[in-house]
Amino acid sequence: MLAETLAYLDIKASGVYVDLTIGPAGHSLRILEQLGPQGFLLGVDRDPEALKLAEQRLRPCAGRFRLLPGRFSDLESLLAEAGISELDGVLMDTGISRDQLLDPARGFSFASSGLSMKLNPAEPGPDAAEIVNTYSVAQLKQVFSIVGKGREAGRAARAIATYREGRKAIESTAELAQIIAAAVARPGSWGKNRHPATPWLMAIRVAANDELAEIEGGLRAAARSLRPGSGRLVVVSWAGHEHGLVRQTLRNLQQPCSCPPALPCTCQQRPLLRVLTRKPLAASEAEIHRNPATRTCRLQAAVATSLEDRA
Repeated sequence: MLAETLAYLDIKASGVYVDLTIGPAGHSLRILEQLGPQGFLLGVDRDPEALKLAEQRLRPCAGRFRLLPGRFSDLESLLAEAGISELDGVLMDTGISRDQLLDPARGFSFASSGLSMKLNPAEPGPDAAEIVNTYSVAQLKQVFSIVGKGREAGRAARAIATYREGRKAIESTAELAQIIAAAVARPGSWGKNRHPATPWLMAIRVAANDELAEIEGGLRAAARSLRPGSGRLVVVSWAGHEHGLVRQTLRNLQQPCSCPPALPCTCQQRPLLRVLTRKPLAASEAEIHRNPATRTCRLQAAVATSLEDRA
């Protein structure tokens, strides 16, 4: 959804923009192409390998961008480090890149030989291997709850716990995928659309990277950092739980007042954003045909409210 992303960012030649998941820098390169000599781009990513790839791809634009390691929720501290006070636009892409999926050691794909799923292995907290090898059935069901399939979540959690009893630790995503698929797949359904373990592996990745908290924290940090009255926020998400979280957070930032409707407002909370997308935008049929992965992609956008609206 590159064209829609650029349109909603409404790029100004002298503007300052942040790509919060720069990845291989495809979006960032197109943003830089629209920026003039006074424009600037800050690229952020949790994955050190992604920053290396971005550095190589953006080399022709040297002097007009800076790359920093960090998470969505780190935005305001990263802006302070870069000496930036206000932003004309923020792009947040919640997905993982093709490079990450194809690296078997990372554990993101159901065929992987590794079992980390950490976007940044140096960050604290349990990785996927620790989650599946040490969490109780109740804890695993909680991890799987974002998928929204209660009975299947229980079957998947119990299958993992049963498998590891008396055996060595689960060592790869490929091994884990087989365990989950055997527990949840309906007879004859394997391979028709997608691997039956896919949503459960996604839930484990979300837990390993604390993705839900990062998305909400990043959205709120972006809203506080945009130039009042004109700064744009564009969010590209890839799964149902992400679409809903983004939509609800943007609504809360647009209507933050918590006072009873019948009473005068005393909470002093003012809207930071005005949502531009009535509902999440889906990829076109033509784009899905070119890139089937975009069938689950959704775009949502907002603009910063003016200082008068916040008074």
